[in-house]
Amino acid sequence: MRHRFRGYLFILGGALFWGVSATVARFLITRQFETLILVQMRITISCLILLPFFLAFRPRLLRVARGDLLDFALLGIIGAAGSNFTYYFAIQETNVATAILMQYLAPVLVLVYTAATREEKLTPLKVTAGVVSLAGCFLAIAGRDLSVIRLSTAGLASGIASAFCWGFTNVWLRRMVKKYHVWTCIIWSFIFASIFWLFVNPPWTIAAAGYDAEAWGVLALVAVISVLIPHSLYFTGVRYLTASRAIITATFEPVVAIGTAALFIREIPEPVQIGGAVLVLVAIAILQIKHETDLEPVEPGTPPEAKAPVHIP
Repeated sequence: MRHRFRGYLFILGGALFWGVSATVARFLITRQFETLILVQMRITISCLILLPFFLAFRPRLLRVARGDLLDFALLGIIGAAGSNFTYYFAIQETNVATAILMQYLAPVLVLVYTAATREEKLTPLKVTAGVVSLAGCFLAIAGRDLSVIRLSTAGLASGIASAFCWGFTNVWLRRMVKKYHVWTCIIWSFIFASIFWLFVNPPWTIAAAGYDAEAWGVLALVAVISVLIPHSLYFTGVRYLTASRAIITATFEPVVAIGTAALFIREIPEPVQIGGAVLVLVAIAILQIKHETDLEPVEPGTPPEAKAPVHIP
């Protein structure tokens, strides 16, 4: 019970930071920060903060088996970079509300996948929690004005892709933390995501944006509160919960987003949106009714004693 409670706290903590950072990102985009650079720098700066620390003090956590590099690449490119890239492209092609709603179809995908592969039991409680959380997200974001939902072919495709990427992150991460330490998963996913972004938006394009020292300081702060801290919390939380429970609990993020928007940029939620937020909380509460009796917390993995380990010199 204690382990599960700890897992929920970590997941909710990550969702809290993601919800706050969504409001911060919206504010910065209105202040002439380019969306692509903002998304890219969040993960790249986080990587540049963590990597020197691990090289200096915890180099053993950088050791991974060569055969697992592809798994880390998938976690970083599809999981970290892919979910962000498709999410923000969906925003560009539709709007924020539509993009968030499509991304939060991910819990349904995770429930179906884990049931089909028999990684988890598809219980009535989980299905109920998934449906209630999805309905809550819809109401919290869209309210009663259905006109905010805008679809285009490209936007629909990107939104579905963002749901797939976010769902994939939860399933794949649960597998990786069984073998490696949480911090190993974090740093290698950041490394591969940063490399991916270099191909999408090369350094000379970033330099051409002409941001001053103050702007880069802001980007560094955003990286810490929107990627470094929440990813650390979320990755740790996945050790203690199944993928489906973790991702349903993460639907707390849009609840935080509308709350912080009300506090800081004076976007007062309508009563129906507050009702949606309550439904998300109800969904999280439903998950507490019964847990799998055979689920044990995943212990922190240790770098494997591989014959040909990979490390950064």
